[in-house]
Amino acid sequence: MDKLQAYNKFWNSFGLPAYDQYTVPSNAALPYITYESASDDFDHPVTLSASIWYRDASWAAITAKEKEISEVIGRGGVSVPYDDGGFWLVKGMPWAQRMNDPDDDTVRRIVLTFSIEFID
Repeated sequence: MDKLQAYNKFWNSFGLPAYDQYTVPSNAALPYITYESASDDFDHPVTLSASIWYRDASWAAITAKEKEISEVIGRGGVSVPYDDGGFWLVKGMPWAQRMNDPDDDTVRRIVLTFSIEFID
């Protein structure tokens, strides 16, 4: 498994479909996760974001999913291996931020900020 496959697998490990933000299928139904993709060399952390998307009148379910992801990453980050190395994912600041959808007040979105350092 290469680094981008491992990264995709990480985001798909939370019980929701997860997609690169530029490849969300047109028939995808909420809830799901979208994530930015980028990579760099060792010792060059990359700051990225991911979004959790729900359709709900309440923030309860999406907030619970954010908490689940937060607990997996933990205070010190999480290491994710792949064939020729791994990456270290650490929460950024702010870690989680609620966003609204001006076109649909039932769409709930939480943007997660984090950094990744690839260890090849």
